Amino acid sequence: MKRNASPKNIVFGEGVLYIDEKPIGLTRDGAKFTVENTYRAIEADGDRAKVKGRIRKDGAVPKIETNHLELLTKITDIHPGLKVDTTTKEGYTIVRGTGKIDDEKDYHKVEFKGETKDGRECTVGIEKAINLENIEWEFKDKNEVIDKVTFEGVEEEEQESLDEGWYFEYKTGAE
Repeated sequence: MKRNASPKNIVFGEGVLYIDEKPIGLTRDGAKFTVENTYRAIEADGDRAKVKGRIRKDGAVPKIETNHLELLTKITDIHPGLKVDTTTKEGYTIVRGTGKIDDEKDYHKVEFKGETKDGRECTVGIEKAINLENIEWEFKDKNEVIDKVTFEGVEEEEQESLDEGWYFEYKTGAE
């Protein structure tokens, strides 16, 4: 059976997650990219199903999820509203909540960079994203603490374009 396949176009699930073009560090169970689209059907009396031409796309929220394993690495880049204090207690780093989101510091470019089967670069990214997951760490015997992270794309207040703020790019090659 001819399937018109091109195995070179397989995208591997292995790669590195970057925040503002710097590796996030060790993760567990990889990462997950999702675009949550919101659609609205314009309904009229007598419709038995959704009608072609009367479906509207109302929104799209791109997300990249991962489980961060290196808890002490990039914690203030990952969770908004945190500050680091290295002066109060000599020899210690103290992380505290600030009670507010910093519009300059707490939004990031987030990318997952991997490759195809034939070695071509492949990147999925969100231009401007924030992690709104709660800090929730489980301390279990014979297990490491995992910091669940979900970066969600945001738009600017006065954004006029319909750009959803996410992208998928790969080096062109195989057909």
